Amino acid sequence: MNTHTNDHDPDTPEAAREARAGAKAWRATVLAQRTAEPDHADFYAMTADVVDTLAAVASLAEVWAWQVAHYGDTRPVYDDSRVVDPRERLDAAAMDLHELAARLRSADRIANTFWSRISHIGVDESADNTGTDSDGSIDCAQVPAEVTR
Repeated sequence: MNTHTNDHDPDTPEAAREARAGAKAWRATVLAQRTAEPDHADFYAMTADVVDTLAAVASLAEVWAWQVAHYGDTRPVYDDSRVVDPRERLDAAAMDLHELAARLRSADRIANTFWSRISHIGVDESADNTGTDSDGSIDCAQVPAEVTR
C-alpha cells in the first residue's frame, strides 16, 4: 500500500506527489484571494485554471474508475469486513468514481459559464464612483447590494 506522506521520498509515486502539490497550490490560492483586492481580470484568469483543474480531476476519476473496477483482476484482494465480496466493493467504488467524474464535468460547465460571463466585465475608470447622483441623492446603482443565499 502506498501510504507515504513525505513528498521527497523517492518511493512516493509521481501521481501522488503531483496531486498533493496541486491541492496545496489551491489551498494557497484560497488564502491569497481572501486578502486580494477583487479584480475581474483575476477572476477571469483564475477561472481558466479552475476549468482546467476540474477537467483534469474528472479525467483522473475516470482513470481511477477503470483501475478500481479491474483492481482484483491481477491480484488477490479481500475486504477487511470479511462480509462483503471485495469485487462487489470494488464495483461500487468504481461507480462512485464515475459519479464523481460526472459531477465534476457538471461543475466544469458551471465554471465555464461563469468564465464567459466574467469576461464581459470591465471597470469604467471614467465613471463617478462617489455613490451620489448629480443632484446629491444616493445613486442606487452605486450602493453595494447584499447577497444572501
